[in-house]
Amino acid sequence: MKILTWNKPANNETKIVCLGLFDGFHLGHLKLITRLMQIKIEQNLAALFFTMSQSVTDFLHQTDTKLVDNKSKQQIAAKLNFDYYLEVPLTREFMSLSAQQFLTILKERFNVVKIVIGSDFRFGKNREGDFKQIISFFGQENVYLITRQDDTFSSTTIRNLLLNHDLPTVNKLLYEDYHLRGKVKPGKQIGRTINFPTANIYLPQKVILPYGVYVTETCVKGHLYPSMTSYRLFEGKEVVETYLLDVTLDLYDQEIIVYFKKYLRENIKINNLTELVNLLEQDLVDTLAFFANKA
Repeated sequence: MKILTWNKPANNETKIVCLGLFDGFHLGHLKLITRLMQIKIEQNLAALFFTMSQSVTDFLHQTDTKLVDNKSKQQIAAKLNFDYYLEVPLTREFMSLSAQQFLTILKERFNVVKIVIGSDFRFGKNREGDFKQIISFFGQENVYLITRQDDTFSSTTIRNLLLNHDLPTVNKLLYEDYHLRGKVKPGKQIGRTINFPTANIYLPQKVILPYGVYVTETCVKGHLYPSMTSYRLFEGKEVVETYLLDVTLDLYDQEIIVYFKKYLRENIKINNLTELVNLLEQDLVDTLAFFANKA
């Protein structure tokens, strides 16, 4: 899969594109992508995955409500056999483009000839563009509209499930289980003193996942390890602290991916190390029970 850049022309290969934020890669998105791949094969076109670095709402409010990070999004697009990937950094300049300007760039700079789009996608300055304008620009025969049957597969529905700690349902609706990734950095290393050493990753801002303690699986160099994880705000930093079960690894400066499987409890204020150990030992019992039942 070739990575394209918004400000640089692509080659002359004719392309079919899907437009969307694709912030969750849920089953509704996969329905759209399946249709695109059918057309790609039938009409011998190259498949272009178009997305944006973040939603307009997140850009304006400096929040992060993505259900999948941008690196994972790119990796999933490659797995789904896209030929090209185009992620536009969201800027005020980009948001100021008219719908007509946006469609013209797709056609002239990237040689897009056909479009697959969901019925609720909006684009251009002040969200002025919709599928009717795309049809007017590209022609009815070149636009494929995928309608949503219900709200089951919407990103908003999945976010609400996540906020209500329903990770099993969330993970059924997503292409990959909900996860967070980052490079492991040193923490206070208190866990080492009580036999619960953690791999800590720090996030630039609060994500949609509620604070709390979770059963997780952690991917290190392609290998999955059972784990339990706390996500919390600590000393002004968003920190994900993960304890890998029955394995000791040197993870500093390595990228790990933490997949969230089940919510265990809220973060609780503790008064001393004894209370902390007792709490973690119960979390460990609950985590082991989860994986035993899974087996």
